[in-house]
Amino acid sequence: MQSWVFYGIVAAICFGINTILYKIASQKGNFSPAFGSLVFGIGILIAFLVYFFAKPSLQFEWKSTILAIAAGIIWAIGFLAIAIAISQKGEVAKLAPLYNANTIIAVILGIVLLKEVPDMSQMWRVVAGAVMIVVRAVLVSV
Repeated sequence: MQSWVFYGIVAAICFGINTILYKIASQKGNFSPAFGSLVFGIGILIAFLVYFFAKPSLQFEWKSTILAIAAGIIWAIGFLAIAIAISQKGEVAKLAPLYNANTIIAVILGIVLLKEVPDMSQMWRVVAGAVMIVVRAVLVSV
């Protein structure tokens, strides 16, 4: 197995567990989406600091740094939307497939902007898989 596949699987497991833990915390702790997101962000900061100090590197350039900050802000807005949906009694079993429809956006942008799929046969398989994810999201959320 290639290492990027392994890390993709780890991310899927972590993101799946994360949503459940957050919903349990919001139900048990009875906190607002703003407070829950702030505490969630502290957890993220702790994990990133541990990783940074375990593998320190200050190599960067400003353009990439600004793009990474923008990506973080966009991710945070998405998480806030999830936190608000959960606070409004959104069901994780219906919510997760819906917000994971982000796959189609990432696939299309990866193909169009990053030119990541080299040939047509592979592109159709990737797009078909992404479309199936969106169909699943629609079926679960209606």
